[in-house]
Amino acid sequence: MQAKPTLEGLPTELLIIILSQIPDLDTLKSIVLSSPVCHRVYLTIRSELLHKLLKEQYGVILDLSEAITAIRSKGLLLEHYEEQAIAVLDNWRRRGEIRQSSSTLTARVAQPDGLEEIIKLLHFHKKLHFFLEDYTINVPRPSWMDPAQWEQELPIRMSDTEKRRFMRALCRLQTHANILGPPEETPWPPEDPPSPDLRWSRIGNSFENEQAYRLFFGAMPPWEYQEMGCVWSYLMTKYDPVIKKISTDLRDAMKDAPGQFFWDVLGDECPPPAVIDTVEDLKNIPGYTKNLTSLGPDFLYRVLHATKIPQRNMVIGNLTTGNRPFIGIGLVIWDDRYPFTEPADRHDVRNFEQFWSTLSPIDQPNMGWRELGLIPHTSEQQLEDALFEENEQNLEEKEWSWGYALWDEARLNEWKAPLVRDLSLLSGRVNAHLFLPTAP
Repeated sequence: MQAKPTLEGLPTELLIIILSQIPDLDTLKSIVLSSPVCHRVYLTIRSELLHKLLKEQYGVILDLSEAITAIRSKGLLLEHYEEQAIAVLDNWRRRGEIRQSSSTLTARVAQPDGLEEIIKLLHFHKKLHFFLEDYTINVPRPSWMDPAQWEQELPIRMSDTEKRRFMRALCRLQTHANILGPPEETPWPPEDPPSPDLRWSRIGNSFENEQAYRLFFGAMPPWEYQEMGCVWSYLMTKYDPVIKKISTDLRDAMKDAPGQFFWDVLGDECPPPAVIDTVEDLKNIPGYTKNLTSLGPDFLYRVLHATKIPQRNMVIGNLTTGNRPFIGIGLVIWDDRYPFTEPADRHDVRNFEQFWSTLSPIDQPNMGWRELGLIPHTSEQQLEDALFEENEQNLEEKEWSWGYALWDEARLNEWKAPLVRDLSLLSGRVNAHLFLPTAP
């Protein structure tokens, strides 16, 4: 009887073809580690193979420089590594200009720097894809839509442009967390708990740097910041079931306990010392969701994939990171975000909507932002003069949750999204009479 063919028995040329058709890093790793022959062949083509896989996975869904910036900014917290962090942000800001040049910096900014960075980017893509797929299933229902109708919409089949907006926002949230957000904390060991004063000293130690904020927020047009807000709002919702489970588990563990403090009862399974020390404190955890979300998508991914005790310790140990929403301290003041810097300044022109019509869909705002982020304007006004800054709080409270800045015009029309400006908010603006409708 003829023996069944195996991978080890195939010619090297065929094995190379098979390995080059594998669609993701996990599958490739499984095959390569399962066979010494496959492993030897893989080593001969590793660089070419991983680079091909990287290009296929990111494809047209994301500008690779966004992911590269998120990877390279890891560990470059501004207050400790100011020069390096600003250099990374400056390269990100000038990515378009650098691509058009013939300098050696082009390859440095737009392409991964060796195999190690390729592998990091492949792992990062796995996390991005996880959140993208989850969003299509779990995006919160818009308030005006009937629950039964919304069930029929899920999972949402996002267009390439909608995916690009979402992925770009995820990358930027990670970059912000790495450079401008709070540092991830390592919990104190149970045998050496901190004093209350020391514990609270870790909260909200903000480092403000106008140049860095301008390099980040000023370099993006305002609708891209709103895209980030929509994704930020979604990431916050992912902590809700985690917090609920942690609270339930700790209440169950403390039921009928002789003491009230976790460290008196739970022994080795005691959560790290933080601002949550008793069952009574558990009701306060939801108030720290913004703190946790400030740590970025990578931290949330690790939380969601951790087992029970490590997950609980990661969450409770990082409640004291301080409330630093992704917009950063100081940016609640409109003037701190402007004027635009390159490349966002190209949008601050007269007849900006005509200019937008010459751009690709990913480089112009969606209909949702045009309707809610702008006031009535003329072609003679520049973009900054037409921004509806008075409406920003409403956008955060009402529109981010359903992703108003992410969806294509066709989808917004299909959903009959009520994109209505509240122009009464303009009443306090100088020359408000120029914008407010008048009775016929």
